[in-house]
Amino acid sequence: MSVAAGLLLYAAVMSWWGPHVLAKITARGINPLLGVTAWLTAVVGVLGAWAAAMIVLALDAVDALSNSVVGTMCLEFLGHFGQIDMARPVAATVAVTLIATSLALSILFGLRTVRTLRALRTTSHEHAMAARVVGRPTPWPDVFVVNADQAAAYCVSGRPRAIVVTSAALASLEDDQLAAVLAHEYAHLTGRHHQLMMVLRAAAAGLPSLPLLAAGPDAVSRLLEMNADDSAARRHGRHPLLCGMAALVGRPTVPAAALGAAHTAVLDRAARLAAPAPAGVRWRDRVTLWAAISLTIAVPVFTSALCHH
Repeated sequence: MSVAAGLLLYAAVMSWWGPHVLAKITARGINPLLGVTAWLTAVVGVLGAWAAAMIVLALDAVDALSNSVVGTMCLEFLGHFGQIDMARPVAATVAVTLIATSLALSILFGLRTVRTLRALRTTSHEHAMAARVVGRPTPWPDVFVVNADQAAAYCVSGRPRAIVVTSAALASLEDDQLAAVLAHEYAHLTGRHHQLMMVLRAAAAGLPSLPLLAAGPDAVSRLLEMNADDSAARRHGRHPLLCGMAALVGRPTVPAAALGAAHTAVLDRAARLAAPAPAGVRWRDRVTLWAAISLTIAVPVFTSALCHH
């Protein structure tokens, strides 16, 4: 089997089988940031393997074109070795078709991804600016109060960024609960979670048929919420955060470009905060996730080396 075939096989297996494994080992969110790393490693690995395979195929096609032996290249791609003489016009047609197909797929993915990413960034920036215009400034940095009958709190990235708290939320939250909710939102902004989610959503829009890319945004969003929960709980305690989430849960959905404290996987997050995993379970979870990350990196490297020889 050629290097290109090995990389494409790896990308296919990870694209269709990977989401099931990753969803299982990150379901509890015991180590959310490490879980995010596992998902991102898989996404980058698949896209990198696919891009590398396209480059190898294109280079092999150019080499075959110069030698008029495209048939040999095709046999080697499938794991067979031999020689097929091919007329130069036919060889040129096959080689150009391979190169054009690879370039077309890459360009299509790139255009879709960039277009979606730009749209998401524009929407987020416009919403942040609108919050600053409509909302009332507060003593907290980047926090604005918007008059609304529904209690909600969320953040949007932009230049400048903004955390939006409705007047109803301000009235319903105790001081310690509000502090915990704001710490949750600050964790999103400090960790640049919005930017990460934009990239994942843009990649999913670029190749919506790949299960790994389709599942990535929701899975990573859930883990990022848990990571922000941990950050807020370390500063203000689990109980104020739980009470703050309870006061905001069940409210209307926050804007698409925003991340809200009571928006994603609230029941799972509440259960996780109420009953943290024991130290032994956390340790085993870290070992499992690191093993998954290591395999995701090692398999394509090993496959390429094996196929090359």
